[in-house]
Amino acid sequence: MARALRASRLPGLWAARHPALAEPLAGARAAEHVSGSLERLPALYRIGAEAALRLSGAVSAGRAVSPAGYDRLARLPGFGRFLAVIDALALYGGLDGEPDT
Repeated sequence: MARALRASRLPGLWAARHPALAEPLAGARAAEHVSGSLERLPALYRIGAEAALRLSGAVSAGRAVSPAGYDRLARLPGFGRFLAVIDALALYGGLDGEPDT
């Protein structure tokens, strides 16, 4: 799932849209949380999530996903909800990090 997430190029978009995720550690935690959460899905959902991530990467055609491209993807039936959930997971994983000791 981590490979599919990298192929989606969404982590770069998160960093552009959410300045708090632009920090390398926060971005890495966000990506780890998203891929870990998606790996825990039942098999058919996991396959669908991986296909959706790869689709978003294919749409970007080898370059970073632009906000306009992301918005076009978000208008596809069902895909917008998927992207909203992925963004929420990324923000949660990137910002909730390890507690300060």
